Formats: sequence, structure tokens, C-alpha cells
Amino acid sequence: MYSNDTSIKPNPAFFKVITIIHFALLIGQVLFGITVFSITNSTAINLKAGNDPFFYAVPFLILFGILGGTFVFKQQVAKFAGKQLLIEKTQGYQTALITRFALAEGPSLFGIVSYMLTGNAFYLILIGLNVLYFIWIRPTKSKAEDDLNLSYEDKIVLGW
Repeated sequence: MYSNDTSIKPNPAFFKVITIIHFALLIGQVLFGITVFSITNSTAINLKAGNDPFFYAVPFLILFGILGGTFVFKQQVAKFAGKQLLIEKTQGYQTALITRFALAEGPSLFGIVSYMLTGNAFYLILIGLNVLYFIWIRPTKSKAEDDLNLSYEDKIVLGW
């Protein structure tokens, strides 16, 4: 099934690459949140919408990021999980994960900016929950094996 042609062999470090991408995106959210928290003087939690346009937008975007990201991820994985070539599986999986990460990270960044503009710490609570979700979706080898239906030979080629 595998030839000596390196153009059809997957990069054995593909998993390390997606792990680094996930970690970098996670650290970016956390550091941005800490920076904004340190320069914003307000820690008040306001649970009334009032004139705050972000009050409904932030939770909606977080929910959309979680549900939409999961839906898109599953759709993309379903497209390539049955492929014969392992390189197609791994490249597609990387793309699907990056899309999922982006849909989860975007609302966090929006929420942090919303906190910076309004001073409402309610957004930090929502962002904290979203960061926990982001940690939960981190790539693991067992998740990749399940998502990609990897055979024993595939695992050997990947060095797992």
C-alpha cells in the first residue's frame, strides 16, 4: 500500500505539528486575556444587558464556535476517513483540526476584546469556559486513531 515515493507518505511529525498549533493558539488566548485583564481596571460582573451589544453576541459566538466547529470537524473527517492514502487522511485531519481550533479561538478573542471595551468581567467567565473547551478538544493520538480509523500498518508508518 505504501511505496518509496515520499510524496505519498505522510509526515511522521504531523501529530507534533497539530499539537504545537493547538498549544500556540491556547497560549495566545490565555496571554491575551491576562494582558487585557491587567490593563483593564474593572472586575465587576454585570449580568444585565442594558446598552451592551456584546452581552448576547459573546455567548452566541461561543456557542456557535463550539457547535459549528464540531459540526464542520465531523463533516471534514467523514470526507477523508475512508481514503486509502494515509497522507490524505493526515492532511485532511490537520485541516479539520485547524478549522475547529479557529472556530473555538475566534469567540474567545472577541470576548476578550468585549471585556476590554466594556469592563464587564462576565465575558471573562465565558472565555474561561471556552478556554476549558479548547483544552478539551486538544489533539491526542487516541482521538486521531479513532477519527481516522487508523489500521495497525498506518500506526507503524506514523511511528505510533
